[in-house]
Amino acid sequence: TAFFREPHHFEHLAQVLRAARGQDTFSIWCTAASTGEEPYSLAMVASEVANQGPRHVSIVASDIDTQVLATAARGVYPMDRVESLPSSRLKKHFLKGRGPQSGNCKVRPDRQKNIDFCQINLLDVRWPLEGLLDVIICRNVLIYFDKQTQKKLVRRFAQMLRPGGHLYVGHSESQFECEDLLRLIGRTTYQRNPQ
Repeated sequence: TAFFREPHHFEHLAQVLRAARGQDTFSIWCTAASTGEEPYSLAMVASEVANQGPRHVSIVASDIDTQVLATAARGVYPMDRVESLPSSRLKKHFLKGRGPQSGNCKVRPDRQKNIDFCQINLLDVRWPLEGLLDVIICRNVLIYFDKQTQKKLVRRFAQMLRPGGHLYVGHSESQFECEDLLRLIGRTTYQRNPQ
């Protein structure tokens, strides 16, 4: 995992957030948060378009592994994990460590506050999420499941999206046979069909 991996999704998200300007709450589910780079990248994009987007962006960042979630919730990373980011993003979104934290950086608390880290197993019959979502991001996870399970999960994701909501998947994931619910609108980017 890395910050802003597969950047086309984050560029698209910025457009979607701007299109939702004035909306009270915009909900995102990051289904495989791992050590946090992906949900924090989402939060950074939301911050960068804040004045042009919805009033509030909430992010649920889940994973099956509680150890990686604990790392994610801390939001502390070695400097080499962020060295590929532009200096403008580094200054805006991270605090540089001093003393015993020299060589590390921490995600700014105001980027962390709208992220809820929680354990979710995608194979569970019920997911502890309420209401319809605007965006679901599930990248490079589906490849670990057989085709039948992939299709089942994607259908469940689609049913959790608002009409017009978006699903981002990994670059090696496609062919879900869910055309009745989703349409492909760009590279690994799907949109929920209007009802």
